Amino acid sequence: MLLAVPLALSAAGCGGGEPAPRDTAAAADAPRTSAPPRQVVIVVDKKKTTVTTTGRTVDEVLAQAKIPLGPYDLVAPPRNAPAGNLIKVVRLLSKPVVKVVKVPAPVVRKTQPSLEPWTEKVLRKGRPGIKIVKTAYVRRKGRKVLVVIAEKVKRKPVAQILAVGPKPEGVGAAARLNWAALAKCESGGNPKAVNPAGYYGLYQFSLQSWASVGGKGKPSDASPAEQTYRAQLLYVKVNGRWQGQWPHCGSRLFT
Repeated sequence: MLLAVPLALSAAGCGGGEPAPRDTAAAADAPRTSAPPRQVVIVVDKKKTTVTTTGRTVDEVLAQAKIPLGPYDLVAPPRNAPAGNLIKVVRLLSKPVVKVVKVPAPVVRKTQPSLEPWTEKVLRKGRPGIKIVKTAYVRRKGRKVLVVIAEKVKRKPVAQILAVGPKPEGVGAAARLNWAALAKCESGGNPKAVNPAGYYGLYQFSLQSWASVGGKGKPSDASPAEQTYRAQLLYVKVNGRWQGQWPHCGSRLFT
């Protein structure tokens, strides 16, 4: 190191004379000094081992610790990098595979009292995100499983914004009737129930009667709360003449 100082100064124009000649033969014959022994923590698949080593690079430390590496194993820091105090190894049973994956757009709902009850309106369309995912097979608890070993977001998703109408709990005096008993009799209390004859949901609406009280799509696709709300609307719409809507179970409303 001392030999380099006059050379550097001379190159910068600060020396007063010719530098002394280097003894290149002596430098070539000088023995390499090994690194002093030190402790390094090696973590292989979350199992920690502390070793004493003189290795300079990650490869040298792993070789001295007699830890062989497979063709696909992940090592951090990289194998040819200088070894620090910690080395991590993840055993891979397969070559990593890179895939492009869509990230679903989140949905943000905002209450808007001016909308019809239980309705929604799209204020902004969403856009899915994109991420690059790297997967490989590893061994976990004796089983071969596929895991994500790295991922990178290429495009962030854009949230869809929905305006949501009010969700009233009931419709006047009709809300005080025993709707749970009616639902149990009509559908067994199953909001997804479908009768092949063309009746749907908790209260076995026909599509026509459902639409008549503002329902969209199929009743069985709506939430139980919306189905109950629209059943109460229907009861009010027919002025309490439930016999035409629920001829076999309507009397349960008054139990």
